[in-house]
Amino acid sequence: MSASSRSDGGAAAIGATTAMRVAADLRRRILIGELAPGRRLKIDEVAERCEVSHMPVRDALHALEREGVLDVIPHRGAVIRPVDPQFVRNVYDLRAAIEGMLTERCAEGIDAAGIAELTTLADAFEDASTGSDPVRLVDANRQLHDAINRHARNPDAVRMLAQGRLLIDALRVRFGYGPRRTGAVVAEHRQILKAIGRHDVARAGSLARAHCTRARDDLLARMKSGG
Repeated sequence: MSASSRSDGGAAAIGATTAMRVAADLRRRILIGELAPGRRLKIDEVAERCEVSHMPVRDALHALEREGVLDVIPHRGAVIRPVDPQFVRNVYDLRAAIEGMLTERCAEGIDAAGIAELTTLADAFEDASTGSDPVRLVDANRQLHDAINRHARNPDAVRMLAQGRLLIDALRVRFGYGPRRTGAVVAEHRQILKAIGRHDVARAGSLARAHCTRARDDLLARMKSGG
C-alpha cells in the first residue's frame, strides 16, 4: 500500500468519526428539544457550531435522514421532520409489530448472562423512574429495549426500528409520562423479563406488543393535554 493510500484511508476514517460526532451532537439537541420538529438545519450554522467543515455535516445529516429524523434539502441543509399524533401512531404501530417479534426471538435464544444483563438494565430504569431527569429516564428505557432487541439477533429488524425513534424519544422528554405511568412501565418491564427468562415465547411477544400500545396511548394523551 502506498503512503498516499494510507493517508487517504486515514483521512476518510477521521472524516467518518467527525461526522459521527456531529450526528451525535444533533441527536442530543433534538432529544432535549433544543432543535424542534420543523426546524431547518443550515449546513453553515451546524458546521460553525461544531467547528468542522461542510462535508462531515452533510454526512451527519444524511445519517439522520436514514433514521427518519429529518429530510435533507439538496444544497440547503435539512429540516427536522414535523410530528403529530398520526406520526406517533405510525411509529408505534411499527414498533409493536417489530418489537413483539424481536422479543419473541429474544425469549427463544437468550442465555443466563443475557437475562442478567436485562435485569440490570430494568433495575436502572426503575432507579431512573424515581428521579426527575426525563433524559435519563428515556435513555434507560432505550437501553433496556435495545438490549432485548440485540439478543434477538436480527440487525435488519433493529435498523427498521430506528425510523423516527429519536423524535418519539424527544416527545417523551418534552411531555413526560402520565400519572402512575412510570410505575406501570416498571411493572411491565418485569413481566416481559419474566416471560423472557422462562423462554415463554408467546407471552413475551404478547406483553411486548401491549407495552408498545400502552406507551403510544400514554404519549398521545400527554400530547393532547400539553403534558
